[in-house]
Amino acid sequence: MTAQTRAPRTAATRPATPATGQDPTSTVLAWNALVREDPPPPPPLPAAAPDKVSEDDPRVRYHARLGLVETTDIRKGLQTARRLLRLNGERRHPCSHVAIDSDCRGTGKRTLLHHIGLGFQGRMEKLYGIDDRVIPVVCLNTPPTPGSPADWSAAMAAFLGWDLYRSDVEGRLVLRMKDFTGPALHMLRSSRTRLCLIDGIDRLPTEDLQPTFDFFDYLTDELSLTIFWSGIGSSDILREARTARTPALRQAGENTATLRPRAVPTLWVNRLPPRSAEHPDEWVSAVATLDGKLRLIYHVPGTLLTYQKILYRITDGLMEHLAPLIGMAAQLAILDRSEALTLDVLRDAAAYLDLPAGRDTDDLWEIESESAADAPTTAADPPR
Repeated sequence: MTAQTRAPRTAATRPATPATGQDPTSTVLAWNALVREDPPPPPPLPAAAPDKVSEDDPRVRYHARLGLVETTDIRKGLQTARRLLRLNGERRHPCSHVAIDSDCRGTGKRTLLHHIGLGFQGRMEKLYGIDDRVIPVVCLNTPPTPGSPADWSAAMAAFLGWDLYRSDVEGRLVLRMKDFTGPALHMLRSSRTRLCLIDGIDRLPTEDLQPTFDFFDYLTDELSLTIFWSGIGSSDILREARTARTPALRQAGENTATLRPRAVPTLWVNRLPPRSAEHPDEWVSAVATLDGKLRLIYHVPGTLLTYQKILYRITDGLMEHLAPLIGMAAQLAILDRSEALTLDVLRDAAAYLDLPAGRDTDDLWEIESESAADAPTTAADPPR
């Protein structure tokens, strides 16, 4: 049986990716706005499919921002992070450096990193009230290093919203100072900063690792900071760098023993396992959560669960693939007025997103189409 598929859409009819402005984690003002914003409610469902839908339709925009699902690893990571931060707050057994690691990209490390910061600042503001003179959290991206060491002090100054550049006599932009460490340290101390989030530590070249950890060890001592490092292999990177500062072996002697490498608490965020006897709920729960977010007129609740096997094959269990796939498919269904997620719509969306990249999935789609055709229907088919 040959699956009935639609011809790929042209660029003119493909839903456009929404324009993005400032990264909500790039400056303290944007970060505070993100912490304090109330999530907008889902747009209302019209009684029938409108005759014409624009790219700026509220439901189109809503499905373009579905966001990642809070997986089991992310929930466990948030719980462990709260406990570590509470422990460090007591300052008796501080664990000042924590890694967020995974077995591959696209699992949700950045989501967990940002959720830790949002949750921590939200709790502080709930307990002590909102005070814009207080900066509980600093959120940094690993800076690029084109031929020079990573400038972490400038990255901190940029997050604080400082103007790093001035014009020289010839009108060229030059840095106001070579090192912002002193002013940034003073600002963070007076602002009672307690948490630092660093994303993309795996992007640092090897020669920058030791200076980076020396710099942040200094900050943790000065400010009693807790630092969360996110990136592929972050636990190994952090363990090796910190062990290098404290030799793992004492001098040989009768009463000496081998020291273990420095401990690094690690929050693991791996890709979701396929549904099995050992993991019956994790993938299904993620798919069901996205299914419940859909705002489509003819969507039958639970429809995505009937496609959970093919969705896993297409996305490899990565939330970085699953959420955009469902979001793109929902936009297509609204714009072509079908208002339901079918295999055809999902296949179109997967083609736009190049999922799965480098694979011939025609047979896979045909098998899934035959299974869907043979399966008993639970609701009337939506009009096409």
